Amino acid sequence: MRNPSTLLPLFALTAAFQCNPPTRPVPDAGPGAREPVRRVARIVRAYPHATDAFTQGLVFHKGLLFESTGHQGTLRQLSLETAQPVWMERLGNIFAEGLASDGERLYQLTWTEGLLFTWSGMPPQRERTTRYSGEGWGLCFWEGKLVRSDGSHVLTFHEPEGFTQVGSVEVKLRGEPVELINELECVNGVIYANIWHSSDVLEIDPATGTVVGIIDASDLTRAVAGQVTSHEAVLNGIAVEPGTGRIFMTGKLWPRIFEVRLDLVE
Repeated sequence: MRNPSTLLPLFALTAAFQCNPPTRPVPDAGPGAREPVRRVARIVRAYPHATDAFTQGLVFHKGLLFESTGHQGTLRQLSLETAQPVWMERLGNIFAEGLASDGERLYQLTWTEGLLFTWSGMPPQRERTTRYSGEGWGLCFWEGKLVRSDGSHVLTFHEPEGFTQVGSVEVKLRGEPVELINELECVNGVIYANIWHSSDVLEIDPATGTVVGIIDASDLTRAVAGQVTSHEAVLNGIAVEPGTGRIFMTGKLWPRIFEVRLDLVE
């Protein structure tokens, strides 16, 4: 998303459009409601990240880390050793969004342009452009399908070749719809999902849309709090390295990418 004017509750779009709360705690479970597993993201190591990168997508592809950035959109190959990308393709006046890999190709969403870019080869070359309806926020690859978020409480499943819609689920936390679902990562049997302007990351069951876990990533936002000034510099970007299982998180305009571990909260 480009320019927010309000902070919104984590689990619903309601009359809170009129308020601007500094934090958005997850509500207590009601009687008989399933309680999601709670985890906390602890920083293992920090790596440099370009502060001009308005991070909208982060994913490992063919053993390398790639990033999609918004505003004047780009596709970037990152190195954990330097803030500047080792390779970058500029997209001009296109607001790029979520990024996914099927192991052979990269798929890159756009926000309102209705364009899906498919990239192949190394370095990536644009193989095709596919039109679709609706907004693009987050994207990940799960069991042969691309999973798209659009800022609502719905995740939409698409076949990769023509981006035809083949299904959807409503994301619900304790029976309530979760709005503002942003960047996605499909791994470990769940969909990790950033929530716009929240330091919580959700673990979503892709088959049902049920939120089965909540990750508190506020250690990361606190770590960069004195180094970012924009209201837009929010947590966004999750990538899990195949083979090692290492988890990386970052944010829009952040000076760091963090390797994290997820500790269970007892």
